[in-house]
Amino acid sequence: MKKACSIFVWLLPALLLCSCQKSTQRSPNVVLIVADDLGWRDVGFMGSDYYETPNLDRLAGEGMVYTQAYASAANCAPSRASLMTGRYTPAHGIYTVSPSERGDPRTRRIIPARNTDSLAHEFYTLAEALRDRGYATVNIGKWHLGKDPRTQGMDVNVGGSYWGHPGSYFAPYQRPDLKAPEGEYLTDRLTSEALAFMREHRNQPFFLYLPFYAVHTPIEAKPVLEEKYRKKGGVDCQSNAAYAAMVDNLDRNIGLLMKQLEDLELEEHTLVIFTSDNGGIRRISCQDPLRAGKGSYYEGGIRVPLLFCWPGKIEAGTRCNQAVINLDFYPTLMDISGGPLTIIKLDEVSL
Repeated sequence: MKKACSIFVWLLPALLLCSCQKSTQRSPNVVLIVADDLGWRDVGFMGSDYYETPNLDRLAGEGMVYTQAYASAANCAPSRASLMTGRYTPAHGIYTVSPSERGDPRTRRIIPARNTDSLAHEFYTLAEALRDRGYATVNIGKWHLGKDPRTQGMDVNVGGSYWGHPGSYFAPYQRPDLKAPEGEYLTDRLTSEALAFMREHRNQPFFLYLPFYAVHTPIEAKPVLEEKYRKKGGVDCQSNAAYAAMVDNLDRNIGLLMKQLEDLELEEHTLVIFTSDNGGIRRISCQDPLRAGKGSYYEGGIRVPLLFCWPGKIEAGTRCNQAVINLDFYPTLMDISGGPLTIIKLDEVSL
């Protein structure tokens, strides 16, 4: 039955053409942006009137929005492991952020699963698959699957290792590989690194994996933006001004990324994906009318915002109501970068 909504209006004729002649066109760039703990309706294009996300809203209007998109897990590490491997949790063994003995043992109703906190090197990651197809690959931001993403397919790594959140969003970040002038803001720094990578690799296909730490705790915002939302006041049970300011700043940085693609004349040669790794934290931003939030497998813990944008390839202003999951990204990116992957098994299907 999956999946009902095809992203690519041109895909069938393109595949027919490829069966007749060898294409000389280079593979498209991929920019995969993953926010951290961003709730399914914490952006304008999913209906929020409190959080202001004009750049994401513009991207949504230029591409396809999935109204029933899901993460493969309710917290960070297992969701990211599934995204990178195309496999569900029982295959890679990362069930939760370690340790699995979480909560009060007196009220725990299930036996904690045997859990690992690192992705085994036996898995052929999405980054490795794209690198083997000639892509320059980079991780900029949160990895959370092991010590060094360069051992699992990334040519370059900025800011990624075991850790799941920064010590602070203002430098010094308490992360040994991210030296910065005091007061620099982490989301801005990661964007600057991404802009530099795109400039350097503009003449070859690249996979820019940009898993921002934002909007994970600690909730620390730029004062001027926080004041903006304090003055605005809450809307529909969304009222955390500091969190709203972090969302706002994330959106502004995504605007810089899109402007860079435009300046480099790469817009029509780049697929941009934006999503979150899991549902939002309910005490910070309510997920109503969905139940619960991050850490729960009720819908509030796994439903996420999702958009795909690729001018000229994906019809602008489209919405898909079919349920999809971040496990679908791997086979989808294989299809657009050279055809289906046959050397390993993937658990879901191309969009």
